[in-house]
Amino acid sequence: MTENTGLAASAVPLVLVGYGLGAFVGSNLGGRLGAKHQYGVLFVSAAMTFLVLGALCLFSHNVIVTVILVVMLGLFGMSTNPILIGMAVRYADQAPTMASALSTSSFNLGTAVGSWIAGFAFASSLGATGPVLVGTGVAALYFLPLMILLRKERTKRTTVEVVN
Repeated sequence: MTENTGLAASAVPLVLVGYGLGAFVGSNLGGRLGAKHQYGVLFVSAAMTFLVLGALCLFSHNVIVTVILVVMLGLFGMSTNPILIGMAVRYADQAPTMASALSTSSFNLGTAVGSWIAGFAFASSLGATGPVLVGTGVAALYFLPLMILLRKERTKRTTVEVVN
């Protein structure tokens, strides 16, 4: 943010508070809406996260737009977590606590690996835009497991309907 927007380093914590507020609202909304429309929320959140990161690549030189996009990134980026943890717990059968713990650990591992890769992108000729491009690519890849989950769920429902 400081390199592309020219934002003072002392203002970065305030922007991160905005991200945190967006994440708080996103987690709550994701959990509430996801209870009834889990795949709808997952697909919308994934698409919006991808679009927000893409917009950050394009508009990261505008401080106001960047701050708004960072808040939106918290909102949409974190709205999937309660749904995914709930799905993991549901699939876990006999070990729901372990599933919840492993889900959270997986999120943290993904953050660590993504940050590591983003570090290489930052050190490349892409500079400060590199990590955002990495995030955009990761957001696009999110659709692959999401489609697999949706297909598995639909196959399971169809099998149950045929049996009944």
